Amino acid sequence: MKEQDKFILDIKRLGINGEGIGFYNKLAVFVKNAIPGEGIDVEVTKLYPKMAIAKPISWKKTSPHRQNPICPYYEKCGACQVMHISNDYTKVLKRELLIEAIKRYTKLNPKQFEIRELVNMAEPLNYRNKSTSVIRKYSGLLTLTMIEEGSNLTFPIDKCLVLDPKINEINEKIIKLANEEQIKAYPDEKYSLRYLITRVAKFTRESLVCLVVYKYDDEIKRLANKILASKICDSLYININHDSKTHEIFGEESIYVGGKESICEQLGKYKFNIYPTTFFQLNTLQTINLYDSVKKACKLTHREVVLDAFCGVGTIGIYISNLAKEVYGIEFNKESVEAAKVNAKINKVKNINFYQGNVTKLLPELNKKGISFDVCIVDPPRTGLGEEVINFILKNPIKRLVYVSCNMSTLAKDLNLLSQIYKINYIEPFDMFPQTSAVEAVVAMTLK
Repeated sequence: MKEQDKFILDIKRLGINGEGIGFYNKLAVFVKNAIPGEGIDVEVTKLYPKMAIAKPISWKKTSPHRQNPICPYYEKCGACQVMHISNDYTKVLKRELLIEAIKRYTKLNPKQFEIRELVNMAEPLNYRNKSTSVIRKYSGLLTLTMIEEGSNLTFPIDKCLVLDPKINEINEKIIKLANEEQIKAYPDEKYSLRYLITRVAKFTRESLVCLVVYKYDDEIKRLANKILASKICDSLYININHDSKTHEIFGEESIYVGGKESICEQLGKYKFNIYPTTFFQLNTLQTINLYDSVKKACKLTHREVVLDAFCGVGTIGIYISNLAKEVYGIEFNKESVEAAKVNAKINKVKNINFYQGNVTKLLPELNKKGISFDVCIVDPPRTGLGEEVINFILKNPIKRLVYVSCNMSTLAKDLNLLSQIYKINYIEPFDMFPQTSAVEAVVAMTLK
């Protein structure tokens, strides 16, 4: 095989980035926007030692699950990868992504434990409670932009269909106001405005806006005052990011400008304060389903002491606290720990304790105090638990382990090691981000 070769390819499965995968002389060939079951005339565009990238030329056989993407930016954007596939079939394919990860990265047989149906959303649009928009000037006017797939280039958009409609409304009003005030953004010289961060709580409908700027100058102050006067949002912040080369959106300094100091979101009967930089699940409705699944997997009877490792701002620990005897949350990020303590106070949860630091360092200290755990919940970042934490768990096992994952590859690799001493009872996958290829999962395990 060489570049520019053309042939008919049968698509066998979905890839982790939403592409279709077929095989030509045992070499995996990845085709964007292809669906398992389709036969496609393709042309090879890039060749690697163990894989090839091809573009579709024409379809010989089309999947009955193919649909026209309703987003006008779908082909260019890349933030969504499976909008061309029906919601019902996406449910099947995402579960298969989980199974494929287990087959590829573990010695486990996925048929030896229960892999439940993927929990998806009946309405797979308008679910995201936060937007992060790059602000650019096109044809003399400020506009929201997205980054074009596979590049650093931006292109203008009117709205995003996976966002809460109220976010789109707020963004439109702020851009209109910024244009009226003739605020400068790239490629203007000496511009300040960089990003627009907008959050809307699903249940309370409170809204927060944060303008990320190079400098908090008179121009930005004027815009901020206009936003407050127009009552576009409930809370307004300015974040200053002086670094022109960084890919990080937020700088170290956030300035509260006006309105509420935070907005409130509700998960079940619990309320949580949200600030500009607070980590909070982007799909509120599915978060409730996910946390209910965690609660069931813990099998709590009011007698158990629970460890919530990687606890963040305490959402999971607080959510399951009413069924536990005691909950101990550990989190490395100091700001998150302080937010978790505030969240516990707001909800009058008295049987939860939060500690800042490394799990492997703090657990021995808690054990010395006579604290032992019946259940351990881990919700690590996309990189997984890491070797140090896994080795610690293997040497200091807790009877019941509940693993919440946002990355099927790292989940599978971690399960391969944890299965030395843990039995996998079941895995329940979730579609937290409809229209994308991402899958989340809750794994229920017990000591062998």
